[in-house]
Formats: sequence, C-alpha cells, structure tokens
Amino acid sequence: MKPPFPRLLVSAAIITALLGPDIARADSECTSDAARLCPDVPIGEGRVLTCLQARWSEVSGSCQHEIQAIQNSNACAQDVWQYCRNVAPGAGRIRVCLRARWNDLSTTCRDEAARVAEKAQQLWKDCSADVERLCPDLKPGGGQIFLCLKAQESKTSNRCQAALR
Repeated sequence: MKPPFPRLLVSAAIITALLGPDIARADSECTSDAARLCPDVPIGEGRVLTCLQARWSEVSGSCQHEIQAIQNSNACAQDVWQYCRNVAPGAGRIRVCLRARWNDLSTTCRDEAARVAEKAQQLWKDCSADVERLCPDLKPGGGQIFLCLKAQESKTSNRCQAALR
C-alpha cells in the first residue's frame, strides 16, 4: 500500500527550500549549533531559525554565514514580500498564497519551485520504502522525514542514499 503523504512530502520540500532557511539539513553548518543552542525547539515554521537568531552571538561563524547566504539567495523572497507579506507563516499558508499567484511570480521563483519539486519527487521515488521502514510514525512537515532519513542514511537503500546527497 502506498503511503498517503508523497504530495505532502513534495510540498514540504518545496516550501522549505524556497521559503525557509536550509538549516534543517542534516549536513548543515548549523546542525551542531541547533542541537547545542535549541535542543528543545521543534523543527518547522522557522522555529529553529528564530532560536538561532535570538542567540546569534553564540552561533558559530560558519552557521551565521550559511544562514545569511540562504537568506540572501532565496529565489522567492521578493515574490513572498510582494504577494504574501500579510500571510502568517506556518501550516503551508505561504505556499498556498504563492500557488494562488503562480502566474504573477517571477520566472526565478517559478523555475526554482519546479527544480525543487522535481528533486523532491525523485527523493520520494527513491526513498519511499525507506521512509515506511525507518520513519513510519513521522508526519511530513518541517523536514522531519528528510532528517530521519539523513540520520539513518547508512540504513537506507543505495538509491535513497544517492538521492539524499
């Protein structure tokens, strides 16, 4: 039986890549800082980023650099500001707003959304059996499934390992 959440996984990957900081990656420069400074903060909706920003003076230089680079390179930042600035983040609301304005979005944002969606679909295709086996109780959102797979990468299939890289 196919799990009911591939579309949610793809949506979560898209919104995380386009609108959220990439600090949820298991190979991020911020992983150790997040574990050290924000151990009880749940992943998702920018909570870890908010925690790290609140403790900015304690965050490592490499993590600060990564956060700044991501914030400066966000392909949809201008589109979010222009079309969705009054939308409260979380629960997929910004993604819904952007979808509703798809034809108005910049080419850069639409191209990045398509690239991320393709990568997320490939990840789902290559890792769905591993998700069922290694992360059965996790619900999509906030990169939790990706982190679960990345944390157990050595136990995943060869195809999934390739997709995670």
